[in-house]
Amino acid sequence: MISKATEKPDGIFNQIELGHGIVLHYLPETKWKTLSIDVFFKIPAMADKLTALSLVPRLATRGTQRLPSVQDISRFLEDLYGAGMSADARKVGPIQVIRFGIDLPSPSHLGVDMSGSRNSLISRAVSFVWDLATRPNLRDGAYPQEVFEVEREEHRRAITGLINNRPYYATLSLLHEISQGDPRGLPAWGTLADLDRVNPRDTWDIWKQMLAQCPISIYVIGDGAEEVAGFLSGCQLWFPCDRSEQLLDISEQLDPPPAPENVLRVEEFLPGEQTILCMAFETGIREGDPQLPAMLFCDGILGGFPHSKLFSVVREQHGLAYFSDTIPNTWRGLIIATSGISDTDRRDVEQLIVSQVEAMSKGDISDEEMESTRMGLVRRLMTEDDSQRALVMRSLSHEILGGMATPQTLADAILKVTKEEVIKVASQMKLKAVYTLRAKEDAIG
Repeated sequence: MISKATEKPDGIFNQIELGHGIVLHYLPETKWKTLSIDVFFKIPAMADKLTALSLVPRLATRGTQRLPSVQDISRFLEDLYGAGMSADARKVGPIQVIRFGIDLPSPSHLGVDMSGSRNSLISRAVSFVWDLATRPNLRDGAYPQEVFEVEREEHRRAITGLINNRPYYATLSLLHEISQGDPRGLPAWGTLADLDRVNPRDTWDIWKQMLAQCPISIYVIGDGAEEVAGFLSGCQLWFPCDRSEQLLDISEQLDPPPAPENVLRVEEFLPGEQTILCMAFETGIREGDPQLPAMLFCDGILGGFPHSKLFSVVREQHGLAYFSDTIPNTWRGLIIATSGISDTDRRDVEQLIVSQVEAMSKGDISDEEMESTRMGLVRRLMTEDDSQRALVMRSLSHEILGGMATPQTLADAILKVTKEEVIKVASQMKLKAVYTLRAKEDAIG
């Protein structure tokens, strides 16, 4: 049953329930000349399924039942005024999210039919995205073997290529280690070991099972979003199998794995010019916590900006880092400090970073640091208002993890944060894990 459209009190997207576990979020906005349609399938992280599911977006873009080849899809998109297709697997907190999307010129700017009729631009775009998700090109009930092999090898190369971005690889490794075997700590693309075990038939069967069981969010943003909502409201969305009455409950996975009691230390040796030092500080503050704005503020003062302590002290004053900054993980309640250093300096840098956290907890925060961080955070948040993708992802994160639904709401809260609140967060920070990706030729033991 389709419910009446409602607007969330703390969000900017209108909502329509299209069916059991299927919610449409739409935002008509004329400042963009493009219309973006994304379908998100939200799946709890399952170790035995995660890698196979990560292949699904790749396989989908190789062909659908109506457009069975890459060439067919390319011609279709060209006919759709040069529309762009995308699909990927990602993580939002502990939840694996499989996305299929299309970006196309707004129908009103093209002067084409906005009626939602079968041959209109909107109906063709919506049908195509839904086909990507539910009607892939199959052979005897499985993905074609030759297509599957090609995409599996491409996926393998993408995973092994992560090491070329050493800071990113180190951060992922830190999060995996701190999860201590919990599948929620696995990356969205799975593991190389599981990649060797997946096959075309099982992958389709797993995806078909998820299509029946997982909650689905459809996001439409841009000029023409209201027309898409009208079209979808009159549609009966097709699935390759019946939707289950009992959907997967993603809320059961939202509590993060417990952090280790003692500081976890892990080292890995890989060729490279820099050693990467990653340190995870637990704050106890997660999405939805009233202290979250102060946590983001604390993260900004410690790292993330040119005026931040890690940049000014570790890099500039002591000359011990090629770079040194932080990122917050608001699902786990972590602030992660990452530094590119010479291997011989790793212990000194670790001690120096810990000392900066201790100094903040004792009130060593200047008024200039407070205001520079405040302006930097607000400016960063306000750029989201100009990005369709950023607004969609913030709303999706709010759906899954809770917290503040709009950049403006969070910016307003940032403006009210006091120095005392930041000091309180710093005093709660506890070092929980240190992961060191050591440069092989530079490592001396």
